[in-house]
Parts: sequence; C-alpha cells; structure tokens
Amino acid sequence: MGNSQSRSRTRRRRKYLVAKHEEFWVDMQPFLLQRGYKLRPRYDPMWKPSWKRLGQFGVSFMDREDGVMNKERNLIDAIRISDGLKVVLKAVETDSEEIPILLYLNSERADTRNKTVPLLDVIMIPQTDDTAMIVMPILLQFSTLPFRYVGEVCEAFHEFLQGLVFLHEHNIAHMDACFYNLMMDPRNVIPNGFHFADWSSEDGTRKGNKIQWVERRSVAPVNYHFIDFGLSWKFSPYDDDMLAIGKVGQDRTVPEMSDESFYDPFKTDVYQLGNVLLSICKNYEGLTVFEPLGASMTCRIPTNGLLLLRLIAHFSI
Repeated sequence: MGNSQSRSRTRRRRKYLVAKHEEFWVDMQPFLLQRGYKLRPRYDPMWKPSWKRLGQFGVSFMDREDGVMNKERNLIDAIRISDGLKVVLKAVETDSEEIPILLYLNSERADTRNKTVPLLDVIMIPQTDDTAMIVMPILLQFSTLPFRYVGEVCEAFHEFLQGLVFLHEHNIAHMDACFYNLMMDPRNVIPNGFHFADWSSEDGTRKGNKIQWVERRSVAPVNYHFIDFGLSWKFSPYDDDMLAIGKVGQDRTVPEMSDESFYDPFKTDVYQLGNVLLSICKNYEGLTVFEPLGASMTCRIPTNGLLLLRLIAHFSI
C-alpha cells in the first residue's frame, strides 16, 4: 500500500508538476476541507491542471493560478469556508513551545500592546501526535511595501516596541525579533488582496493583475504583529535566572549570543529589533532621527533588556 501510494505521488509530480514538498498538503486537503478550510485547487487529490485541458493551446502553467507552486513545505494559504477569510496554515512540531506560547498570548488580547499574530485555530493532525496545524490570518512582511512618510516608520516601530515590552513583561523572549518575523496586516493597504505565493500579484500568475496598494498613512492605523514563536522562551515568574543558551534566529550578530554560555534573551530581542531599525534607516533618506535609538538598542550595556525596552518604548519616536 505504501509503495503504491508513493508511485502514485511520483507520477502525479512528473505529470502535473506538483512538487515533492507539496504532497503533504495534497494528503491533508480532504481532512482540512472537513475542518472548514479550503486549499487552492492545485491541492485537490483529483486536480487536473487547467492548462492541459482541451483547447488550451500555447497556455503555460505560469498563466494559470493552479500552476502556482507553494514555496514552503510547512506553510500554505487557505480559505476559511465559514466566512471566506484568507488564512495561513502552518504545520508545527508539538514538542516545541510555539503552540503553548501562542495560546497563552492570545488569551491576553485585552492588552492593546499585545502584537502577537492572532491564533484563529489549532488543528491536530490525524494519526500523529508529532505535528499540529495553527491557523492565522494572512499577513505581509512589514517592509515589503515601501514607506512613504517618516510617520509610517514611527508607527511601525512604536507598535513593535510596545509589543516587545508586552512579551517581556510576560516573561517571554521571542529570540528571533528580526525582519521576516515582523509583519503587517495588509487588508486596508492592499484592499484587493494579494496572492500568498507572490505578494506582488493578485492571482500569482505571470500575466495576472499586479497589486494595487495605498499609502499606510491614508488608512492608519495599520496593525503590526510578531510571528513565529518556534524559538521563543517562556520563563516562570519564579525563575531566579531568566537566561537562554544557543545561537538562534536570523540575526547571529548579537554580541552575547553563545552556544556555550548563558545570556540574557531579553537583551537579544532588543538588539535584534534595533538592528532592523538601523537597516531601515540605511535604506531610506531622512531617517537619521531614528539612528540614536537603533544605536542604543544594539550597544553593549549592563542594564537588563526589559528595563532598556521600557525606557525606549516610552521615548517619543
């Protein structure tokens, strides 16, 4: 049975251009449909490519939405059938702290400083205890669309700073507060939406419509969020020492970060976010006003990370 299924998958990949890393979602499609989440037609086990239909001469897979390949094995977009909301499904290992931390943080929504990605659902996968799926709204990396005004940059980093203060007050160190985990809610900025596999396109195809977006200032306030808590540490308030160990995350330039010695993970968060701010300052003219803030976040200082962050977050940027 296993070999037969494997041969079937191989034929499907060769004939229909379904990549090996996409097969997981093809297998999950019927189950997810029962749970109320509809994947793109490409992942239907009975799918036949639209560009191979009779009369479709000269049509490339790049011209059809069902020809758009998913880029990540553990992430995919879907539609929540109950209300048509576009969501993202992420496969998460259950032995990590990501799901418990997300559940806890989403129980603290009353605090407006909470910038954690909304957790819409947790789905246990049949026949395994090793992996579960979390459901989140579709977000966009915060600097993908260009900033047009200094106030837009100010709003974004004020949100992230307040969000980091909130995490640290709850004894949670993100440990990867870097570019690809800093997101924005794009619904008002890109009113017609975008394709999950290609943010610049509405349908992901080569000849499809390019996205239409508006300046953030015109639809302010824009909501910003932290994602990916797979490397995060949640400490007990009774812990004598809230320390971490290991070189992790996108930014490995943190001075204290070590595989051999324990260090303050809260200072790591501050440093990583400070580096993001400095990078934004380098990419735009007129942001020198933020450089002292970024420098204070990335220098070696004796004070603890939470104290520093509280001081910065209350500084009017």
